Amino acid sequence: VLIAHMDGKGVRAPVNGDSIYNGADDNASGTAAVLEMAEEFAATDPHPRRSVLFLTVSGEEHGLWGAYAYLAAPTVPIVNIVAVLNFDMISRNSPDSIFGSGMDGSTLGDRLLEVVAGHPEELMTFTPGPTGGSDHVPFWRGGVPFVMFFGGLHADYHTPADEVGRIEAAKAARVSRMAYYLALRIAGDDARPQWKPGWPAPPAPGSQDH
Repeated sequence: VLIAHMDGKGVRAPVNGDSIYNGADDNASGTAAVLEMAEEFAATDPHPRRSVLFLTVSGEEHGLWGAYAYLAAPTVPIVNIVAVLNFDMISRNSPDSIFGSGMDGSTLGDRLLEVVAGHPEELMTFTPGPTGGSDHVPFWRGGVPFVMFFGGLHADYHTPADEVGRIEAAKAARVSRMAYYLALRIAGDDARPQWKPGWPAPPAPGSQDH
């Protein structure tokens, strides 16, 4: 599953006369990544051995509503979902590094490091980061290994200043390509990704929604 949330904060109290909270990084950037990867996978020949589900949801900002709603009536049984890659705020901060939240919890992280080593031209590094507060959490609660691609918070987070002109489009594109390479690898592997011993339990619903 490749997932991103489409919703932002919408129209709220004005800040310096601006009441539109644009959400360019949070989370138009992640939504664009999922759309770009869907287009790329459609053109991939031969198609990977595993199916790939492209899932864009709403209500993340209110408590991961869309992800929970999907899993309440999934099109694919959760026991058949081997991994979830979540894209939430991938276009700001350092141009050549990003959090791969959850990468230290399963063999998905090992695959990600292999992809990084295989694509030095992308100049991207990944480090473990915060693991709560986004749409992978309901899948995590269902036992599905995950990686969340997350660029970190910034001063424009949840403000009208989260505008398109402030994103790093080149970074978002490189992150998307690396995620595509990872998803392609997972979709062709014989074995399912596996949790590593001692990985913590997921947070309780609503405890870390961002």
